[in-house]
Amino acid sequence: MATSKRFVILSGPSCIGKGSLQRAIERFYPGKLGARPVLCTSRSARTREAHGRDYYFLPASFIKSLEGCSDFAVSPVRSDWQAIHLVQVEELFEANNLLFAEVFHTFGGTLRAKAAAKKVPVLSVFLVPAEPGTPPAEIVSIMRQKLERRGVDDQKKIDERSKDAPGEIENSRHYTHVLLNRVGEDDTDEWGEFGTRDGKAGERAVHSFDDLGPAARWLTEKFLAILNGELPEGFYQRPS
Repeated sequence: MATSKRFVILSGPSCIGKGSLQRAIERFYPGKLGARPVLCTSRSARTREAHGRDYYFLPASFIKSLEGCSDFAVSPVRSDWQAIHLVQVEELFEANNLLFAEVFHTFGGTLRAKAAAKKVPVLSVFLVPAEPGTPPAEIVSIMRQKLERRGVDDQKKIDERSKDAPGEIENSRHYTHVLLNRVGEDDTDEWGEFGTRDGKAGERAVHSFDDLGPAARWLTEKFLAILNGELPEGFYQRPS
């Protein structure tokens, strides 16, 4: 497989800015993230989701049974199970140089190992809200504030997801690129309409990079460089 081929995955805690980042890339580079493998999941389909288009909705016992198969990367996702079919990834590479998927943080290590065995080139990107070594209690506080400002989850889910964040961030060690992003999805001053505050999209329209705040623009440019295979592995943060 040519080295120009890249399967880029994106992970990070809830509200860290994954959705805002993808919306920015899709606005400025239409189709850039369009080639995506269809993941398998054990959860039930949500409204307007279709089997084979959004996910393959399969029993948890079946997905879990694929763990020993070299053609699948399998991972627990909270109370469910998901899997990535690496044969599908190889088939998509026949017509695309770049594939993309947003995945749960637990996929980093297992996907990297399974993909390497099949010579599938993976670049894995993890967004973190604070510098390495930040105390877990501080990370919980940061993420709770972001989730509360975003305003789309009930308090139970906010508590659960903020408390899970330090453990999720530990998995960033399995990723090729770690980007420090202080402007989560809740920061509509930075993201404009790509962000969410108090349950609503930001009011400011975004037509170009110049319409993003400096931190959101930096993150988008760094992620684009990874998508293009131009950024070496490592930890990156915006210069102060």
